[in-house]
Order: sequence, then C-alpha cells, then structure tokens
Amino acid sequence: MTVSKLITIFILFLTLSACGGENREMSDQQEQQQNQTQPQQQLEQQESDIPYNFRLEMETLLGTYFELKNAVVESDMEAASMASGKLSAFTSSVLDDVLGSKNLGLWQGIARIIRTESDKLVTSESLDEMRIYFEHISRTVIRIADSFDPAGGPYYLMACDEAATGDNQWLSREEEVGNPYQTSADAGCGEIVERFMN
Repeated sequence: MTVSKLITIFILFLTLSACGGENREMSDQQEQQQNQTQPQQQLEQQESDIPYNFRLEMETLLGTYFELKNAVVESDMEAASMASGKLSAFTSSVLDDVLGSKNLGLWQGIARIIRTESDKLVTSESLDEMRIYFEHISRTVIRIADSFDPAGGPYYLMACDEAATGDNQWLSREEEVGNPYQTSADAGCGEIVERFMN
C-alpha cells in the first residue's frame, strides 16, 4: 500500500470521526433541550387537568352568576331572585363525571354551597339580606374561577374597600366596575385586583 493511499484512508477516517462527534454533540444538545422543555410540558398538563367540556359548563354557570350580579347592582330583588333560582338549578345539572376524584369532591362542595345560598337569596326579604347571600355565592364562584379555569374569559376579580359587607369581592366579565354591595349610587366603587385568563 502506497503512502498516498494511507494518507487518503487516514483523512477519510478523521473526517468520519469528526462527523460522528458532531452528531453526538447535536444529540446531547437535543437531549438537553428536551429535558428543559419537559418541566414546562408537565406544568401545562397540570394547568389543564380540567376537561374542556366541564370548563364550558363553568362558563355557563358564570354567565348566570353575572346575571345575578347585575340584578344585585341594580337592587332588583325580583331579577336577583330569578337569576339565583336559575343558578341553583344549574348546579344540579352539571355533568361532573368527567372530573377526577379530588376535583369532583371540590366541585360537589362548591355546588352544595351555591344551592344553599341561592335558595336563601330567593326568599330574602330585604336588599341587605340579598347582598349577604350574594356575598356568600360570590366567594364560592371566585373559587370556581380559581380552581376550574372556566372557558370564555378573561374574568375580573374586583373589590371595594368601602363595601358594606365582609369580603367586598365579586367577579365581573367587564373591566368596568359595577359594585353589587352598595346602593346603585355607589356602584362605581371598586377596582380590579386579579384577572383570570384562559
């Protein structure tokens, strides 16, 4: 074998070795990228563990809650009573068998509170009573927005420091403030404290 053939074979060997090394480096880089994206994918899966059809049902529930909120803002006891009855009935029709056991237990507790407080609001005899029961419903509906990621957002958590009741918080579909805890003259009191995006 001549020297020139040996040199050619040696150069070919070095070239192939270099290519293999680059492929190994590329594989290592790809593996690192996959390892970095895995926690993000796991986080996304954790955030979206509520089935979409249940999230749609929660959107419908919030729509009824907003009807109730608007009636309370307007101090319209008849409209509030109707919306409250509708809200109570809706919680019994929600198809919750798509939820895992942990979320199912949470939903069933929330639904029971909403039914109890809505039924009390239906029979309330004064604006003050109506607002107290609305506050209890709002506290529970805020938990729905926080735990079940309802479709159709964004939704806005609002609060008014001068509200007449305890929590002073409610949910709104609009950014414009309509305070349900005050008389209609004070309906502008409040501000956005959190946005629920989806």
